Parts: sequence; structure tokens; C-alpha cells
Amino acid sequence: MALTLLITTLLVCLCIKSLLTYLHLRKYPTLTPLSALTTLSYLHHRFHPFRTRHLYHKHKQHPIIRLAPNTLSFASAQAIKDIYGHGTPCRKDDVYHLTMGSHANVLNAVDRGEHARKRRMLAHAFAARNLERWEGKIGEKVGGLVEAGDVIVDFRRWLNLFTVEAVVDLALSERLDLLGLGMDRVEIEGGYGVKYIDSLHCGGRFVSTFVGATDWFHFLKTVSIWLSPYLRLQWERGQKFGKIVRALVDKRLRRDESGEHLDDFFDCLITDKSGNARCLERGEIEAETSILLDAGSDTTAIALTHVLYYLIKNPRSLEILRKEVTDALSRETIAPYAKVKNLPYLKACLDESLRLSPPVSRGLERRTPPGGMEIAGENIPGDVAVSVPTYVVHRDPTIFPDPDEYRPERWFEEGEKAKQMRDAFIPFSTGARGCIGRNISMIEQQIVIATLVYRYEFALLSDGWEMEWEEAFLLWPGQMPLKIWRREN
Repeated sequence: MALTLLITTLLVCLCIKSLLTYLHLRKYPTLTPLSALTTLSYLHHRFHPFRTRHLYHKHKQHPIIRLAPNTLSFASAQAIKDIYGHGTPCRKDDVYHLTMGSHANVLNAVDRGEHARKRRMLAHAFAARNLERWEGKIGEKVGGLVEAGDVIVDFRRWLNLFTVEAVVDLALSERLDLLGLGMDRVEIEGGYGVKYIDSLHCGGRFVSTFVGATDWFHFLKTVSIWLSPYLRLQWERGQKFGKIVRALVDKRLRRDESGEHLDDFFDCLITDKSGNARCLERGEIEAETSILLDAGSDTTAIALTHVLYYLIKNPRSLEILRKEVTDALSRETIAPYAKVKNLPYLKACLDESLRLSPPVSRGLERRTPPGGMEIAGENIPGDVAVSVPTYVVHRDPTIFPDPDEYRPERWFEEGEKAKQMRDAFIPFSTGARGCIGRNISMIEQQIVIATLVYRYEFALLSDGWEMEWEEAFLLWPGQMPLKIWRREN
């Protein structure tokens, strides 16, 4: 009798909780018919190959959309400041716990104090004035990239090989020679080879399938590994990225213990600015290295692929950029950063590509404080997950006229219009949680694009060829086969 009463009470409490959750956001339109009832509704949304574009079309009718019983998406520049700006009462959403290993990293640390500690630890290495001293490492990798010219190649893959090589050298002073090999295979101890890009993408593809269904995540993850051969394969391949990280960390630590002084990002994980040992746990060192090697390679490769694609599809913009770059360079093989870092049209081309196809197109989840808050003029209850999808706000026609057009000239606007665009432009997020790697990504993009545009002509397979995308945590462009040949300067 007592057991029956207990079970009945628990069921009633669950029903009441579900009903209250359903009611407190009921005025907002839902993404799917089930969005107000269960986080399982995310599964339908996740199977769209480009899910944020699907959400964008929904947002054309509604500025606020209910993605799940306790989750709202905002298509508003004002919401950016409210949710992500400095001083916001929002914190990172609990969904980030689902992506953690044994230790949090600077990206998924939910606790503000822990994030601030990690940010301080890394900030010095990521400062623009310090990054410029590593230009030689980047230039060396660009030299390997341009040797892939005068052929038809999947240039998206070559750009990814370049960014992997660059970030591993910048982070760990390790040279992989992937561009020389033409493949992403990384040898680890015992002669065992792991495909870097493949393992990274498989892991992201697997976890992103279920991460929105927070209440069901661990159950769905376990069941899918057993019941779906495809998802099990993605999970198994994704686990191999951790082996790459551990092998590279092992090698870097051995070099440090042997007395070799290396100038790289890893150095800030083992010593502070005064040269004192940090004594971090091995798990934290691997967590920070993992996010460096993940985000530092994939996002920049995506950005480079997109800007080259949009320039080829818009030959007038390509010619304007080519003239600007040619006037700045003096027949250098690799564009010196000092000569291209202040080129206005180059910066506008990069920004316009990031606006149209930001590598992180989705909304980055935050959670409102217990007492609730106002977001974009709406009183939102406490403990609600909220976000602004980057892809959506970048296409607000009131801020970016002709939002689907690639038009770098828009970034030369002045006054209030320029401020509106900058406030709504968040490819690296914004506020205290903004991307710490923004500077190094822009340095790489400026050097690579200036070099390629200066040296080469490009052609897609046909005038009507269009890019295809797959979205997991990041927006991955598909293959981009290009015919590349040297310019006659």
C-alpha cells in the first residue's frame, strides 16, 4: 500500500511539473507540435542536415520560438546583448555538462569562477600582440598549402589539413606534415594511425544528434550505440580523437621534461607568466588541449572554405580584393601579415563570409537567473534555456539589407548603421564568453586568403555549382572541388 502511494505521488508530481513547464511558456509558438511537451522533439529537428536554416525560416514568422518545454530561441539583436553581453545575469546552460569529460575546458565550463580562471590562464597567449610572433609557423603551413595548386582538388579538405597542421604546431610545437602526405592520418604510439578530421567530425555528429534532448541524452546515447550500426560507428570513430590528444600531450610533456623550451599555447598550461609551474591535473591539461585542437582547426577551415567559395561565386568582389592585395604585396610567395592585416576590403570579405555562413550557426545556450529577466522586451521566467542563433540574426533584413547577398561593401557603412551591424555580428559570440581564439583565426584567414588570391585563379566545376552543408555543432561545408592555376602576375 505504501509503495503504491509513493509511486502514485511521484507520478502526480511529474505530471504537475510537466504541466507547469508547459504552461509557463505557452504563449510562444513552437518549432514542432511536440516542442512544448518534451525535449525528444529535438530529435526531429536534429535530423535536418542544416537545422539552423530550417529554424531561420520559422523565425521569419516569429521572433521568439519555443524549441523545447523550457527552451526559447530569439531572433533579435537586442537579445544578443541581454543574453550574452558583459554583465548579463544569464549563465551557461546545463547542456554543456553533457559535452564534458573528466574536466571542463574553457568552452564548456559552466561555473563563472572556473571559466574566469581558465580565461586568465589562456588570455596572455591569445593576445594579438603575442600571436604575431608565431606568423612564421603559419607561413610555413601556407607554403605547404599553395603547393596543392595547378590541379583539381577538394580544396575544402586541403584547407582543413592546413588548419590542423597550423593549430597543432601553434598549440604543441608538433609538425604533422599532413599537407605533404595529403591525408589527415596522425601516427600515435605503436604505429597506430588515427584520422584526425574524421574522428573529430564523427564525434561531433554523434553527440549533437542527442544533446538537445537533455532529459534523455544518456539513455539515447547508450541505446543508439547498441541499436544503430551507423551511430555506433560514429561513436567509435569519435572516441579516437581523445587518443590523438593524449598522444600529442604525452609527447609535448616529454619534451618539456627533457629541458626543451618551446614557445606555444601549451606552455601557458604548464607555466604561468612568471615561469612558475601551474601543476594542473592531467585531465584539465588534456581538456584544454582538446578544445584547442578541435575548435582551432575546424572553425577556421570552415571560415576559409566559405570565403573562397563566396569570392569565386562573386567575381566582382574577387577582382576588387585581388587588386587591393596585389597593390599591397611585392611578389612575396606568402603574404606577410604586416602587409595585409589592415587591408579594408580583405577584412570586409572575411566578415561578409562569416555573416552569411558562420561556422557556429546555431544559438549558444544560456540559462536565465532563478528570478527571471527581461530579454528583448519580454519577461522571461527563471531557469529557462535561451539563445540567439547566429545564422538567423545575421540575416535580419532590418540590419543587413539584401541579407542573402554576398556584399562586402556593406561593412563600409558609417554611423548608426555601422553600429547596428557590429552589434548584431556575432560569429565569435560576444561578451565574457566570446571566443578566445578569434585573433588567431583572423590572422590565419588574412594570410591564407591574401596569399591564394594573389597567386592563383580559381574555378568551380561549373557556374551553377552550389555548396552543400551538414550541421552538427558546427556548420560543415561539403566537398569543394576547384580547378586552381597560377596567375600571370
